[in-house]
Amino acid sequence: MEKTNQTLKRGYLICLFLALTIWSMATTSGSGPDEAMKYDICNYIASHGKLPDGTDPALRNPIWGISYGFTPILSYMISGVFLKIAFLFTTNVYWLYVAVRFTSVLSITGMAYLMFQIGEYLFQTNRSRFLFVMSGTLLPQVMYLGSYLNNDSFALFTIAWIIYAWLRGRDRHWDWKSCILLGTGIGLCALSYYNAYGYLLMSIPFFFISYWKERQIEGEGKRTDMHRMFRMAAVIAIVAILLAGWWFIRSAILYDGDFLGLRTTDKYGEMYAQPGFRPSERPTPYHQGWSWHQMLFTSGWLRTSLISFIGILRTCDWNLMGRGYLGIGILFLAGIIGYLAGGWKRKIFSSDRLLHITFLICMVIPCGLSIYYSFYSDYQPQGRYLMPMLIPFLYFVTTGLTLVLEKIPQKVNRMLYGGIYMFFILISAASFYYVHALI
Repeated sequence: MEKTNQTLKRGYLICLFLALTIWSMATTSGSGPDEAMKYDICNYIASHGKLPDGTDPALRNPIWGISYGFTPILSYMISGVFLKIAFLFTTNVYWLYVAVRFTSVLSITGMAYLMFQIGEYLFQTNRSRFLFVMSGTLLPQVMYLGSYLNNDSFALFTIAWIIYAWLRGRDRHWDWKSCILLGTGIGLCALSYYNAYGYLLMSIPFFFISYWKERQIEGEGKRTDMHRMFRMAAVIAIVAILLAGWWFIRSAILYDGDFLGLRTTDKYGEMYAQPGFRPSERPTPYHQGWSWHQMLFTSGWLRTSLISFIGILRTCDWNLMGRGYLGIGILFLAGIIGYLAGGWKRKIFSSDRLLHITFLICMVIPCGLSIYYSFYSDYQPQGRYLMPMLIPFLYFVTTGLTLVLEKIPQKVNRMLYGGIYMFFILISAASFYYVHALI
């Protein structure tokens, strides 16, 4: 049985990789959100063999007055390598875009692999593990992120890496390999996308609390234990700093101490953006005197963000089929209700309080950042900004659906699981069909 399950997992990963590759080849050049601006970064790296300075006029967008060179670009660096290889064989723009998208294809495939590993720790049955993975990786918005050049897909991969490191470290009492794994995940995540930084923040309390809790159970000496705990924490920090610290030092040097690059981005937007597109001129809810309630509900921010979390594809101008939204929404809602009803009754929350609180905070942080950004800086109700909450959210959904489905007789139970799997396969296939038909 175990061999069969491993074969199914490998088969799923291969099929997902092929589906993402096909989708990346079917999408027209530069059709993803700001994909042309991101391609410029990859092209610069491949052509010049060095990292770009965000202030370089050659990279500056004529409308917005900025480039993507100010903030972390590790995924674009990887894409730059693929582009350099592609240059050896072709100068056709179509194939060059396919080459740079390969990082996103690999990122979502890698996320799927890590979600299988995470599922081993979180769920008791393979049916639940497959439900967890398929509901995440076949979500239309996730498939779309895996088909064009962006930072979001790489951020999802690093988030999955960090969560896997948390669970492995807690299970193995934070051995050396687990600490190195977590440090590596933190370093990679730091070079992905700022809206994923909640996982960097929450890695600190998760490590210390889980470490201390497990050692108290084992009853080890406090003095020896404290020394080892801080030694392992130092290992995590050193690995993360070695991987990511250079970028922020470089940014601080290039941009007068602005190690995040955000202040410099706004500065160049004010200087070089076309009238009406400068940061100070954007008609944000704050500038228009709206209340938070008006933005979230009256303007439709919340509805649009939630729908696009499932999948508003291409350049965010096309909605997936209404029935598809309804079906996924019903499944997600049933999972949350099942978790709240069955979870409290089974004392699932209290049995693993640290993980649940950590997951909840990791869901709240990207939502809060997206709301804050839309209200004060740039009104953009986009579900991809909520994507860092995906894996914790699907944990709660899958747990709830599992609690509901296990109450059903075994034969019907298996049929329902199979039906849900098929539903997600059909939704992802339909998404590809409709997007491709519109190209």
